[in-house]
Amino acid sequence: MSPGARYVTDLIDACERYADRPAFGSGSWVLTHSEVLAWTYRLAGALADLGIRRGSGLACVSAGNPPETLLVRLAAHVLGARLTHVCVGPTTHGLEHLLQDCAPSLLVHDTPVPPAPAARIGLAALLELAAAREALPVEVAARDEDVARVTYTGGTTGRPKGVASTFAAMAARTATRDSGGSGSAGGSGPLVFVSTDSLSQRSGGRCLEQLRAGGRSEILHPFGTREFAEACRRLGPAATYLTPSMLYRLLDDPETADGVPGLVRVSYGDSPVHPERLRRALTRWGPGVRWTQGYGMNEAGVLSRLSPADHDAAASDRPELLGSAGRPAPGVEIEVRGAAPGATGEVWVRSPMVMAGYRNQPALTAGVLRDGWLRTGDVGHFDADGYLYLDDRVKDVVMVHGANIYCGPIETALTRHPAVARAAVVGRTDPVTGEAVCAFLVAAPGHAPTDAAAAEACALVAAELAPGQRPASVYWVAALPLTDRGKPDKRRLREIAAASAG
Repeated sequence: MSPGARYVTDLIDACERYADRPAFGSGSWVLTHSEVLAWTYRLAGALADLGIRRGSGLACVSAGNPPETLLVRLAAHVLGARLTHVCVGPTTHGLEHLLQDCAPSLLVHDTPVPPAPAARIGLAALLELAAAREALPVEVAARDEDVARVTYTGGTTGRPKGVASTFAAMAARTATRDSGGSGSAGGSGPLVFVSTDSLSQRSGGRCLEQLRAGGRSEILHPFGTREFAEACRRLGPAATYLTPSMLYRLLDDPETADGVPGLVRVSYGDSPVHPERLRRALTRWGPGVRWTQGYGMNEAGVLSRLSPADHDAAASDRPELLGSAGRPAPGVEIEVRGAAPGATGEVWVRSPMVMAGYRNQPALTAGVLRDGWLRTGDVGHFDADGYLYLDDRVKDVVMVHGANIYCGPIETALTRHPAVARAAVVGRTDPVTGEAVCAFLVAAPGHAPTDAAAAEACALVAAELAPGQRPASVYWVAALPLTDRGKPDKRRLREIAAASAG
């Protein structure tokens, strides 16, 4: 029989090797690595008694970010189950479809869920069953070729689709992140990782990477600037991952605008960051904070990185790099297709980290996976030094008089105006031009949301891009609606724009 999946056995080995070190928790509740392993075995035994085996579907639906769901994930991995984890938030939609599509044998939840044919058990009840068991070792049943997780994505444009990733792909993603360097606290082990994002998405994986390296994770939820700052002060030196919206909130809070004591390393990504606001963070937070950007996606892990050295160069004599997604990550090939060298085209990638496919959607899978290459859905270009620049999403395009108008560059130009903190651009049906460009703006602190400021920001678009890309309509809003991933909810913005036209 082939050995257990390396992604899982490495985690088990780490729990044994770093037994007495803190592993993860929240506030005063912290487990050591040995306690994590004991809970993993107890939960694996309890789940096995409930019928979970290698290849079984297991769904975990939680309200917020309970750290205990990481224990459920580890137990599922040991058993070789196919895990789908959902952290329910204000913008979660399509949950009924998701639970039908992932076809779980068992549903674990701590919040009300739609009817589903699967057996179900409350998270608290499952933990109670596990606590009553002896922590006997459980052999790792997972194999590299098995599907480890089905993560649902695409919620901003329509019905969520399930991204199936194998244990082999998960191991490759971990190795790629390791090569990027997670930072250490002066040789005493990894920096404490302050987890700000959903455990069902990127932060869950990062917490397990910390576990594998013998490090500690502090899990926050929901994200708050003051709570984040307190955790960094208490546990620093600390590292974290921030979405752009979190970074903007920290910059806009007077308590954190000039830096967060204890925070020494920041990774960011998930959606395009506005270069001007990023430059402000680099300047205000100073050289004591090292920055890394990761361009990635659920379907393929991290594809490219903008390194700390790149950020240093951007802060001195290469400011244009702040608009870049960096260079391809180790083991990743990136091609820009359908365009001359240096011109904008579709971004395709190939690596061991690419998904197995979309669950139950063979036609959709065939449309994005071809000969080992993945069509990302992004459009971009390389510069002469091999840095990738993302110009937009293929689907995030407004067709004006039949011409493709990409939203990303317009958003960047709008935020160059000092009165604009955030901008999101969408299209709206127009009887004359087919579609019209609509911009939603959030005023920067200390600036009034006036018609004059909006006109000046739109003038920047016309000057930097072209007059035809100037927004036809502008709406000031107190805040942009966000998805659970912290991205502007463009589906909702399109609805608002369409209603405003009527």
